[in-house]
Amino acid sequence: MEEILSYYDEKAKNYDATYGILCFKVLDAITWKYLEPYLTTNANAFVLDAGGGTGRWAIQMARKGCNIVLADASEEMLKIAAEKIRKEKLQHKINVEKSDITKTPHPSKSFDMIFCEQTLFLFKSPDTLIREMARVLKKGARLVISAQNRYVQCLASLSENPNSENLDKTLNLLHCKEHSTMTKNGSVKIYTWTPDEFRTILERNGFHIEKIVGKGITMPLRISNETSMRQDYPEDLLKKILEFEFALCEKPDALSLAGHLQAIARKL
Repeated sequence: MEEILSYYDEKAKNYDATYGILCFKVLDAITWKYLEPYLTTNANAFVLDAGGGTGRWAIQMARKGCNIVLADASEEMLKIAAEKIRKEKLQHKINVEKSDITKTPHPSKSFDMIFCEQTLFLFKSPDTLIREMARVLKKGARLVISAQNRYVQCLASLSENPNSENLDKTLNLLHCKEHSTMTKNGSVKIYTWTPDEFRTILERNGFHIEKIVGKGITMPLRISNETSMRQDYPEDLLKKILEFEFALCEKPDALSLAGHLQAIARKL
């Protein structure tokens, strides 16, 4: 946990700039399309943004009228979030909370919705997080959560000219003997799941899956890394990529092609 906190504390100041590149613009557009319809703006309802970091999504949800609890363990990320919230004059809609989202300070059945984006991949044992989300979520309320797809991560790790060493590494990723990492020293690992594993994790912790959508079917396996990492992309390119993504993202037989998976799950 200390390694993860150090990583995000260090990245906090430049964290939002990462999301200006094309691939994240694509992911964000799909995320919002399948988040916005489930938002609740009831004056007495609260949404937990679990692992909400710099408040990118909390602010967007609050602009729609939601009451948000933005919870994250990184103090530096939350400092950035608090400043952005002040600039937006949304202090009355967003409460910033430093907490471990696997052990929140909230009573059971506190929230009318939970959103957890780009967070589950940090947990080697995902049930710890999902159980806590189920505890603090009201019966019948929804959890919108994303996961990284192991199949796509493995295929993306193959080189154009694979050799025995590269193939061995990819097989180890596939069989969870190794994990990709976010740091050079390997201290912050990226944990992935297949579409079926993701569904099973949620179901065994008391959730009914209403929908799982695929995000990033065009990247990283088809559109080049050079293009997907661009910040100066033409708007028409983004529009056409999204047209392709939206045509496939809800098709169950295309889920294995998506780099990210987003579930809409209702607590039983």
